[in-house]
Amino acid sequence: MYKYPSNNLEWFLRIPLIGTFLYHGYPKLGVEVANLGFIGYLVGPFEFFGAIFLIIGPFFYKELEVIGSLMIAIIMIGAIYMHLFKWNDTLKDVEWQILIVGVSLFLSLKDSKFLKVKNE
Repeated sequence: MYKYPSNNLEWFLRIPLIGTFLYHGYPKLGVEVANLGFIGYLVGPFEFFGAIFLIIGPFFYKELEVIGSLMIAIIMIGAIYMHLFKWNDTLKDVEWQILIVGVSLFLSLKDSKFLKVKNE
């Protein structure tokens, strides 16, 4: 299995993801959530607290990092669904959402015991 030169390289993926979801999730915790309807009450906390969990997860509980990245992946899968099937957009309109799903899944699965290769 590929070894990282440093375990800190994942922060190059983590920091833009955290910044994006803190920036877009924080307003959805307040007054802006009324414009989004019922789903807004789920999207805002998932975006904001998913980013918070990505910040504190590596320092305190590894499970928080996994939960946070899965929260973000779920939101982005929902966004892809809305773009493709509700709004009739094309795949080129969801390229950033697909990228965010990939980064989120990487962060949630990178330390999975099911993906580790035994060195025998």
